[in-house]
Amino acid sequence: MEDNEDKDNRNSNNINQPIQSPIESTNKQYQIASSTIVASTFAHRLHEDRNKNKKYTDNKYRKGNNNNRYNHYNNHLQHNPSLNCLQKQHYHQDNKKRLLYQDSLQQKTELIFRPDTPFNLIDFVGGVDYTPTNDDGVIFNRVVKFFRDLTTNIEQEKKILDFSFYLQEDQDQRFYVIIIPSDPTRHSPYKTLNCLSCDSNSETNRISRLPYPTTTREEVSVHHNLWIDAKARPMFIITPKRHIERLSECNDQEIFSMFLLAMQTIEQETRLSNAKWKNVRFLRMTLNHGNARNIEHLHLKIRISHKDLKHFKNYWDEEKKNNFKILESGLYKRDERLTKIS
Repeated sequence: MEDNEDKDNRNSNNINQPIQSPIESTNKQYQIASSTIVASTFAHRLHEDRNKNKKYTDNKYRKGNNNNRYNHYNNHLQHNPSLNCLQKQHYHQDNKKRLLYQDSLQQKTELIFRPDTPFNLIDFVGGVDYTPTNDDGVIFNRVVKFFRDLTTNIEQEKKILDFSFYLQEDQDQRFYVIIIPSDPTRHSPYKTLNCLSCDSNSETNRISRLPYPTTTREEVSVHHNLWIDAKARPMFIITPKRHIERLSECNDQEIFSMFLLAMQTIEQETRLSNAKWKNVRFLRMTLNHGNARNIEHLHLKIRISHKDLKHFKNYWDEEKKNNFKILESGLYKRDERLTKIS
């Protein structure tokens, strides 16, 4: 009887065992799944908390006292033994300038200058056929006065020496100038063995130089040179023949003739290419100062669209096309006379 009872018990255990195992496994799977959900939910909440804390600390860092921000760099310097005293001093000064520059960006220090009477640029300079004999001094004086007042306001009153200078036209073709201070920690223009604009022996100089438009008179050409961009970008370049670095250093004739030559250049390209558009259009003109530029010699960049440049090139002569291909091949980088020395 005992043996039979033991067998019955074993049989009953065997019968019950397969019934319980799926329930137990299901329970285990449920526990794993629930723990996974809890873990993922916890991770998600933790991620949200971190983001909130990060936003809080960022806002606190931005809105906090500037002295605390400078102390952050001081602490970094103290724990960086690889820097000597002079390097630490420069490091601190650069980061202090950078923080001031970031504060100025948050304040949106962007200066806009417009003439008292709205003009498009070509009418402002008297048109491409401007001659001094047909002007009683009104056109010449208003152009010179506008840019003189602009540079005086920026450099002397506001003490801004490093800035980006953008001349653009709005939808109604009324021009205006935007001045944006540059990052004070940005490297100043690198010096080269020879100045690209002044070195007539440079191959890049000879290849990128352009003839003057037919409407350009001697009183304009005597002051400036005209170029296609040495890096083959869609722009024309105008540089004073004198080696100067700021617009404020230009005399009155150089200021006026610079912007007149710019309009004459675009007008002739538009006219000779039989462009469908009749207006003299450009994207913007750039005349950067200080560390906002890459070369020392003052240069006005007249940027046009790739589409317009492609259209103009179809009407260029073979010599001009070949010169542009040479520039596209990277002549500027290969020219040893333009090697950077600092």
